[in-house]
Amino acid sequence: MHVTWLPYELHPEAPLEGIPREAYFGGARFEQIRKHLEEIAAEVGLTMQQRDVIINSRRALGAAEFAREHGKFEAMHQALFKAHWEGSGRLEDTDDLVRIGVGVGLDATELRKAIDEDRYALVIDKNRAEAESVGINAIPAHIFGQRYLVLGAQPYEAFQQVLERLRQEGGAG
Repeated sequence: MHVTWLPYELHPEAPLEGIPREAYFGGARFEQIRKHLEEIAAEVGLTMQQRDVIINSRRALGAAEFAREHGKFEAMHQALFKAHWEGSGRLEDTDDLVRIGVGVGLDATELRKAIDEDRYALVIDKNRAEAESVGINAIPAHIFGQRYLVLGAQPYEAFQQVLERLRQEGGAG
């Protein structure tokens, strides 16, 4: 199975300081989302410290694209997820992104320059438009066999069902 991670800016409207989650979703919906994510994280053994704001991820997406260009995407991708979900980094903060990038072997000066000049804006915008054109409006989003879309945080069984359907159809996952 081949996996390609593409940038998707979920909340381009978010200012750099973020949007309080409770204000964005409302109290009841915020609690429902928080509980759902905590259950899934616990089910698969993930450490997850929820932030109280929806972040502006554009800088982090640009940092990941810089890493891709320098052959360090997988390491950067994992480091960014770890920093965000375990609470050890602020992905909207250039200093934290540079610190994370240096930790995976990227050049601090070049990474900072790429982030500051929004070097990957066209890539990020193009991928968002393409994603939305096929119905993606949430993250994570997974497309299997170029025809099955699984949106949002889903239980493992949802992925098993899609893969089983592909096997039955004789398609590749």
